[in-house]
Amino acid sequence: MKLYISSGICGATGVVSAAQCCRSYPEYSFGRSMQMHDLHAALRGAFEAGAELVVVNDAHGTMTNIDISGLGRGVRVISGSPKLLGMAEGSGECDGAVFLGYHAMAGTEKAVLDHTYDRQTIRALTLNGRKMGETGINALFAGVQGVPVIAVSGDDALCMEAESLLGENIETMPVKEGLSHSAAVCLTPEETAEMISAGVRRAAEKLADGVFSPFAPEPPYVMEITLADTIQTDSASLVPGAVRTAPCTLRFENDEALELRRVIYSVIKCASAYSGLL
Repeated sequence: MKLYISSGICGATGVVSAAQCCRSYPEYSFGRSMQMHDLHAALRGAFEAGAELVVVNDAHGTMTNIDISGLGRGVRVISGSPKLLGMAEGSGECDGAVFLGYHAMAGTEKAVLDHTYDRQTIRALTLNGRKMGETGINALFAGVQGVPVIAVSGDDALCMEAESLLGENIETMPVKEGLSHSAAVCLTPEETAEMISAGVRRAAEKLADGVFSPFAPEPPYVMEITLADTIQTDSASLVPGAVRTAPCTLRFENDEALELRRVIYSVIKCASAYSGLL
């Protein structure tokens, strides 16, 4: 069995502040240590369930957060950016995927650090009329390659979002209860280590029973991205295939799901050039 872990920081144990996720702040050392804490717990669960190899993709920010030393044998780490599939890079070669340290989509009430890929630009994203965040889109990228998402960790809002989209068989590990965008009731690392290890182990064991299905809706894929303001939308409207359906909303249609990654990346890059400008 070969498992995949997409590892973030925003949904990691104890993380509640953007400063804990950004390397330019001293609090980042805490966020990074909690990402590693959760990752070690997930790896224990994976190997206890019989995984022969675990592919870990650093899925936060610059994607150079994971300290590879001490991870042990049987682990491969995908580090750095840009990567063709970003947070889902390397998932297609695996039997099942774990989304670790994830957060809820932009606009979710009482969700810790809720956003969709980029907090400064994207206000909402829909796929075939359904609002989605990183969990749904990354599950699609894995799913069209035949890989189901079997477990997620993050706050309670993220866990509910994943279960609603991906089904009740998915293992959810809620490491904190969101109170607001930057506040939560957090479980201790001792408790979350046990929760994550057990959740990944159960998910991997269920994977062998065939209870999971890849998230792979039929094409065409119609994606709408709503940006923060009109100047960002003016710039992002230059992305090939963009159709402006509202002052701050762009529509894209594609038959190839993986091409949506290029669209999202290009929209963010164009829009972020004007982030914060009047």
